Amino acid sequence: MSSLSQPTPSWGAADRAWMRRALGLALRSLGATAPNPPVGCVLVRDGRLIGAGRHRFCGGPHAEIEALEDCRSRGEDPRAATAYVSLAPCTRHGRTPPCCDALIAAGVAGVVAALADPIQDDAGAVLGAAGVAYGVGCEAELARQLLGGWLLRVSQGRPRVTAKWAMSLDGLIAGEHGPHALSSAVARMRSRRRRRRFDAIVIGAGTAALDNPQLLALSPPHPARVVISAGAVHAPPPRLVATINQAPLWLVHSQAAADQNLNVWRAAGAMTIAVVDAHDPRQVLAALADRGCSEVLVEGGAQIHGAYLAAGIYDRIEMDLVSQTLARGCSLGAGGMLVPQDWRLAAPPQVYNQTVVSLWDRREEQR
Repeated sequence: MSSLSQPTPSWGAADRAWMRRALGLALRSLGATAPNPPVGCVLVRDGRLIGAGRHRFCGGPHAEIEALEDCRSRGEDPRAATAYVSLAPCTRHGRTPPCCDALIAAGVAGVVAALADPIQDDAGAVLGAAGVAYGVGCEAELARQLLGGWLLRVSQGRPRVTAKWAMSLDGLIAGEHGPHALSSAVARMRSRRRRRRFDAIVIGAGTAALDNPQLLALSPPHPARVVISAGAVHAPPPRLVATINQAPLWLVHSQAAADQNLNVWRAAGAMTIAVVDAHDPRQVLAALADRGCSEVLVEGGAQIHGAYLAAGIYDRIEMDLVSQTLARGCSLGAGGMLVPQDWRLAAPPQVYNQTVVSLWDRREEQR
């Protein structure tokens, strides 16, 4: 709290620890709040947690409101508390009333935000006019990592895109006879668990036809399943259709696709999304961003990964390196060469049985 009195706040260890608590809450909502950002909030007074909350779903209470409600349910009074929020509180009426107004009415003494809101950037002015101390920038880099997809969507009109593939020691991502589960069962379970952090999972028409996948997360929320098929010539995969009550099914197609093909998908319950050319990754991603998707996972085969790598639109890569060789099969395809200096290891690799799982981020200078 003392840092808020300084013109340029200097964050202490306690400030950073409380903000990490708020960011941890926000992480639990990643993939569940589209088109809103995932936000967490903790209320602290005299070095003690008195309330915590997170934004759980679009249209639901914001993190600050849930934290205030939690505070009162504990028999605590939020007056004179400091609110640590992963994103500056909103100032305008939307689906819910402004969080700044609620914090002011509750009598909090200060608000610490990890990041300013690029859409509503007047939280400091609103809070300051009411006599509430305000500081921004505590654990900002962690917040930017967490909110990277949402920040990209609101500033550049595109989501953050993560590629996911498994690769054999000889550089192949599929056998010559079609689908082949390369990763260990434990690694595949981990991948399914991580799907819930994405707003959409993208595959190509070929993968959809060959694999007949479900593309569900291990537990809700489930991301939208997106099939890219320029001409919509393949019928909807049965397992995607059978689970449409659990997660939406979207077809992204070129404008030239025949109505008779599109009607088959529509009759199955899929939403069809037209772009000028579905072979253009940027058009596909812009269409997904228009529908509120901030975090997109591409789980397609060699063709789609090769095209997307060549286009330079991957921000992250999740790779499962499997301790086996295939000798024959599919590589990443034309343009699918990884340039090592373009990427940095985002976290220490993890080993699941015979599978080494690594996460890579594109270096900032290569974006």
